[in-house]
Amino acid sequence: MDATLRILFISAEVAPFARTGGLGDVNGALPQVLAGLGHDVRIVMPRYQSLRDGDFPLTERVSDLQVPLVIGPRLARVWQTHLPEPDGGAARVPVYAVEQDDFFARPGLYGNGNGDYPDNALRFTFFSRAVLALVERLGWFPQVFHCHDWHTGLIPALVRFLPGLDARSRQAASVFTIHNFAYQGVFPNWAFGLTGLPPFLFQPEGLEFYGSLNFMKSGLYYADRLTTVSPSYADEIGNPVLGFGLDGCIRARRSALVGIVNGADYAVWNPETDPLIAAQYTAEDLSGKAVCKRAVLGEYGMSDEPDMPLLGMVTRLVDQKGIDLVAGALDALLELDCRLVILGSGESRYETLLTQRARAHPGRVGVRIGFDEALAHQIEAGSDCFLMPSRYEPCGLNQLYSLRYGTVPIVRATGGLRDTVSPFDANSGQGTGFVFEDASPQALTRAVREALTTFADPAAWHGLMRRGMAQDFSWTRSARRYLDLYQELVSARQAAVAPG
Repeated sequence: MDATLRILFISAEVAPFARTGGLGDVNGALPQVLAGLGHDVRIVMPRYQSLRDGDFPLTERVSDLQVPLVIGPRLARVWQTHLPEPDGGAARVPVYAVEQDDFFARPGLYGNGNGDYPDNALRFTFFSRAVLALVERLGWFPQVFHCHDWHTGLIPALVRFLPGLDARSRQAASVFTIHNFAYQGVFPNWAFGLTGLPPFLFQPEGLEFYGSLNFMKSGLYYADRLTTVSPSYADEIGNPVLGFGLDGCIRARRSALVGIVNGADYAVWNPETDPLIAAQYTAEDLSGKAVCKRAVLGEYGMSDEPDMPLLGMVTRLVDQKGIDLVAGALDALLELDCRLVILGSGESRYETLLTQRARAHPGRVGVRIGFDEALAHQIEAGSDCFLMPSRYEPCGLNQLYSLRYGTVPIVRATGGLRDTVSPFDANSGQGTGFVFEDASPQALTRAVREALTTFADPAAWHGLMRRGMAQDFSWTRSARRYLDLYQELVSARQAAVAPG
């Protein structure tokens, strides 16, 4: 087998060019680490408006890429940039951005304030076909297509079944990663006709989903291997509660599915080097954390009371993230000796409710609607505890950041939160955070109360902080697991075509 693998990442989001959450973070970090391990890794994404508006160095790579579609061919341009190296070194990972103004010259990635774009099926069918046209045009054929979430779910089926596909693409293995099973790319049945795939694939053991077309299901059925972003989430999506109608498909392919925890990008999230926080600090010298706490309190107009615990949240204000639990627990939390600061945006009902509560309780509750990268770092560094009461959480990244910043996570036992935060045991003095099972305001309040009791014991609390800061959730560890998976698939492919 070749020592250097050719791996193509295909994603609708890649940080820092376009991101709405963890999908973009993974595709901005994992390829970088794999390239650092000596592999030829490249990325394809759409050229959204954000790549036009942002200050990204782009050079035209292909001026006239012909992309075949059932409704007629479309012409695309392809621009090339690179993932930025965190240390300012030579860029190693090319990023190809597919430009097609009819599909991607819009303010939002997937929709606007009125909902999803009605032509998303066509937009991401075009993107999938453009990926295959691009590798042929470049003459660079990957050994592994690594596809991410529903937007790229057609590609494993296209690699297997698209008529006329170059044989070198057909020989590649495919990996499909599930980042969030709740978003599946479900469209009316007529949209199947846009894909160019043979009609026999539109059936229950294929792309058909209760009479509709399901992009996610295509990836699940036709990728060679499936991954998701934590072992617990791999188990959870195989049951009806979190399977969103595809749990049977997951159970059928369980032997092909593996959960690999996302990594934290410690080049960006590290209190020893973070330029966005008020003072840097280490596990050996935590004095800078008090400076960071004072700065966050100032941002929210709160007085400096260092002995009162500060709870922080950076989150989307939606039910999945357990914001309803926080809203339901607020009265009880206000009876405790603590303060809460929140940064996030989401459903208007939660934005309004939390803003009203902050106005009613100045000095105890602070809310900032929107997203601010610098403030997100400051909350991680300046809070004593970080709340993540998610109803489900495929992996989660903020709990990993919190551990590194000595900000003790309080999490619900689900998905990647269960896999990365070990419950604190007062008797043994072990554990890295506080974990609760029930998705209820009462359970959240009990966990906060337990954390505050421990906070009152400085020796126990500092031990808890330092254990968290010593945890290693670097991308290198996760990348090696992906690499093992790629090598297994490529070896199997090469063995299958070997003579004799």
